[in-house]
Amino acid sequence: MLYDVVGGLNLAAHSAVLDVGCGKGNHTCELARRFSFRVTGIDPVDANLGIARDAAAQQGLAGRVVFAKGGMESVPFEDATFDLAWCRDVLVHVRDLRRGFGECGRVLRPDGFMVVFTTYATERMEPKEAARLCDALGIVPENLSPPYVEGCFREAGWRAISSEKIGSELMQYYEERDGRCARELMRLARMLSAEERFVAELGEANYQVTSALYHWVIYQLLGKLSSVIYTLRNTRHV
Repeated sequence: MLYDVVGGLNLAAHSAVLDVGCGKGNHTCELARRFSFRVTGIDPVDANLGIARDAAAQQGLAGRVVFAKGGMESVPFEDATFDLAWCRDVLVHVRDLRRGFGECGRVLRPDGFMVVFTTYATERMEPKEAARLCDALGIVPENLSPPYVEGCFREAGWRAISSEKIGSELMQYYEERDGRCARELMRLARMLSAEERFVAELGEANYQVTSALYHWVIYQLLGKLSSVIYTLRNTRHV
């Protein structure tokens, strides 16, 4: 779905793309492979960058994909370097969103775009449920609120030229296709029913993170979490 949004922008082959918070480089490599872009992935975690570089080399993309240490709040590149910023599943972790959106605007060329995929809590989410997710997954609570996030990107000079809400239908599709949600629910049930054993095996911190990730999937299916894809333009250049 995100790749369809990027395709609709009609960017030229070899356009310069920034993958903000690239993780292990999966989307970085796919953007290069699918669109023949020159893609730079940034991530603050050295281990992720090592895995990402290996993945690019194995796929024969080393000439078109590079990686550097950095994050949304501190992008290590000159002004007006990129044509597109891709930001998937990152906003929830960014402490200073205004600064992050400002940095992305700085490194984009005047006619550049930003494609953002982020997830919000809905009215179905209980405060205690949200707090548990935030504590375990390093999520900034305010960043689960659409008005707050949209206010941040507007204050940083961006406007949304399109937005597409993704409700529980996506997880329903995955469940019908391959039973993903049922598997996650069963794993979560096993962890909850034998908590002491799993804490002993995984450690308390890893147990809480793993449990929260399973909850994240189930909450999407139940409509407690809902995602949005934004296409942004910088109002200073439009």
